[in-house]
Amino acid sequence: MYFPSWLSQLYKGLSRPIRRTTQPIWGSLYRSLVQSSQRTNPEFNSFAVRTNTCGELRSSHLGQEVTLCGWIQYRRQNTFLVLRDFHGLVQVVIPQDESAASVKKILCEAPVESVVRVSGTVTSRPAGQENPKMPTGKIEIKVKTAELLNACKKLPFEIKDFMKKTEALRLQYRYLDLRSFQMQYNLRLRSQMVMKMREYLCNLHGFVDIETPTLFKRTPGGAKEFLVPSREPGKFYSLPQSPQQFKQLLMVGGLDRYFQVARCYRDEGSRPDRQPEFTQIDIEMSFVDQTGIQSLIEGLLQYSWPNDKDPVVVPFPTVTFTEALATYGTDKPDTRFGMKIIDISDVFRNTEIGFLQDALSKPHGTVKAICIPEGAKYLKRKDIESIRKFAADHFNQEILPVFLNANRNWNSPVANFIMESQRLELIRLMDTQEEDVVLLTAGEHSKAKKFQSSSSKLNVPRLSFPYNSKLKKAIYFQILL
Repeated sequence: MYFPSWLSQLYKGLSRPIRRTTQPIWGSLYRSLVQSSQRTNPEFNSFAVRTNTCGELRSSHLGQEVTLCGWIQYRRQNTFLVLRDFHGLVQVVIPQDESAASVKKILCEAPVESVVRVSGTVTSRPAGQENPKMPTGKIEIKVKTAELLNACKKLPFEIKDFMKKTEALRLQYRYLDLRSFQMQYNLRLRSQMVMKMREYLCNLHGFVDIETPTLFKRTPGGAKEFLVPSREPGKFYSLPQSPQQFKQLLMVGGLDRYFQVARCYRDEGSRPDRQPEFTQIDIEMSFVDQTGIQSLIEGLLQYSWPNDKDPVVVPFPTVTFTEALATYGTDKPDTRFGMKIIDISDVFRNTEIGFLQDALSKPHGTVKAICIPEGAKYLKRKDIESIRKFAADHFNQEILPVFLNANRNWNSPVANFIMESQRLELIRLMDTQEEDVVLLTAGEHSKAKKFQSSSSKLNVPRLSFPYNSKLKKAIYFQILL
């Protein structure tokens, strides 16, 4: 069989003994990867007709001839305009002399949000006209030439961050919404985090980034799948819910450290933690234990975390499955809000309160409680009654509220039946403070725990805004989920 000369040479190179070539090849590859990862200052103007971005010019650039491209942010008195790109803003001086009439005509007649290219000299702003709120506030550009690249028509909303826009309008004109500072920041931040994740996994820990197929066969189990018609009648492809089978094949095939930024598809209704289409960092390893996986993920997040955010502290706090169910009543607790479930059965062994007596007399009877910090400030009587009705309708449970007033007095329907020793012990166990609200429930262990796990989501008093009916409905909806 005939092979082209270049293919024959390639085959000979690849067919050499592995022991002779493995070390030099991997050593060279590793050095090139490390060198590329050490380039921390990206060149934003390479391959472009501009010489600088709008946001990078400073006093150190005085006297330089520059070419800028961007959107007209706004114009003032046909004398100045502010040019914007993804990097920032810069003030441009419109020439007023007759020799530059064509330049003035372009810059004065171009609608706001038009795209222009200007060339000119970086000069200092006149004394007293500096703008300390702008990074480029000490300089301005005296334009010599200008070109209108794309004129803007009337827009449905102004491209200004302080302008309030409905979400529906933003989604309808997504290409305009993408120009906002927040959207630019979000997308660039995501890109930076994904790149740092690749650096951490590939360069530092020897993972291989492998792209798996998108069109696959149906895999029963889990969520419903999206179907893609094929050319053959009655036959379809399925979009994968996750690359589970592919990465298992890779492990069997000897690629013991795999990852990819995987696109996943699930044909189900949107929920706070689910949507039909999403991206995940998909990782699979061989010859590893639970501790190794935990350390890998902790290091990955710490390495890729944005520099302008609070640093990630490792190791992450951990809790066992049994502890999570006992303390929060769920295997995925939100620990930010506290409000742990406390077993106070021993406090009320000799109580005179009827429904507590009935519950504790049963073999698996228990009394559970959660403390809502500063709940007395926000929860009104009607709110407590709504919670009690909710518990009765959905869990067949009775709720006993206890309010702690500023003078440490207890305000409760059964306050007179709680002995002083029980009060002191309850305060110690629950670590209650003034203005707190304690919710007690009693019954069989599983039922009491189930309601308390739902009630623990009532984290409103820990937030910075008052409790209200709309928020209450949203919380109840979350509990029902």
